[in-house]
Amino acid sequence: MKHIAIMVPSFPVPSETFVITEIKALQRAGHKVSVITFEQCENDIELPCEVHVLKKTHLIHTVFNLTELPFALIAKGIKASVRQSAISTTSLLFFATKAAQIIKVNQIEHMHCHFMHNSLAYGVVAAKLANISVSSIGHGHDIYVNSADLEAKVHECDFCVAVCEDMLKLLHRFSPTKAKLLHCGVDTEIFQPGTLQANKEVKLFFVGRLVEKKGLSYAISALANIPVEIRPKLDIVGDGPLRSALEYQVDEMGLNDYIQFLGAKKPQDIRCMAKHYDGFLAPFCIAENGDKDTGPVVLKEAMAMSLPVITCDVMGCAEIVDDSVGYLVESRNTQALTRAINQYVHLSKEQRAQMRLAARARVLEKFDAFKQAKQLSNWIQQA
Repeated sequence: MKHIAIMVPSFPVPSETFVITEIKALQRAGHKVSVITFEQCENDIELPCEVHVLKKTHLIHTVFNLTELPFALIAKGIKASVRQSAISTTSLLFFATKAAQIIKVNQIEHMHCHFMHNSLAYGVVAAKLANISVSSIGHGHDIYVNSADLEAKVHECDFCVAVCEDMLKLLHRFSPTKAKLLHCGVDTEIFQPGTLQANKEVKLFFVGRLVEKKGLSYAISALANIPVEIRPKLDIVGDGPLRSALEYQVDEMGLNDYIQFLGAKKPQDIRCMAKHYDGFLAPFCIAENGDKDTGPVVLKEAMAMSLPVITCDVMGCAEIVDDSVGYLVESRNTQALTRAINQYVHLSKEQRAQMRLAARARVLEKFDAFKQAKQLSNWIQQA
């Protein structure tokens, strides 16, 4: 089995749980996995593998390492660099040469780049210099906002992965043969259903960064529309630039008794908290700058813990949620969101219990991380 390097801009990032999930699943599938990154983050996340950081060194040392490579590989690296315009050829070759040295020393046989912006820009050049196969996976901002040189980078990949059908259609325009669909998986052994605690009123849960594309302003307005006697509680886990504005909205609408901002939490704490809730609320939308969630892993994590989901029809959400596991409504439509929440509140305990079972079953069938990793492993072995 090939030794795989996962290339990411920063590692480990608390909000990017899908990277560590994939690493562990690939290890379980039989691969040795290492990480190559530009920044190792200081946090208490347990590292699942060896991490190599691309640090700046003297230019002359890097040039010497580059000239030690066979001319044919140098030519391939230069060709992959000059096809790109967003990052200078000098920068691409400088850091790619350092990555190629890491690849050589550690006998890495495949480069898999998460995000198709900078990590892929350097990753494809490093792979050419090291003469190994290379693939990539897109996530959202890197495809729809920071998409410079996307076609050129896809061209250099052996294959590229889309996490939802809409993304697949876009990548197909660049290369119908290289673009493949693979939804991000969830570790269903870690994300397990808890014993639901009985709540007097319905309690909903949100987890994510407090940014525009999460659509929380619509959720707040929707809750304000629901009669007080049946209005559910909402706990918001996460932090971000819109927190003050959202807290102000809650205060202005008189919802302080119904909506709590709990701040950022550790993943293990979030998993423990899930048993206190009746459902997961995720009113995603497309931000004004085009940023959007593509196949939100958080929906699958919630469903794996048997939480029914109320979400919006943005990108891959429709591939995750059907009416057996929750509600899918039009994005930025407060009235539609209000109706969905209202319908869920009025379900019987038996109906909610059935929805809980269906949510877990759907993740086990379609989004289990180990199953997804085996498919990715097959593509990598063939590259």
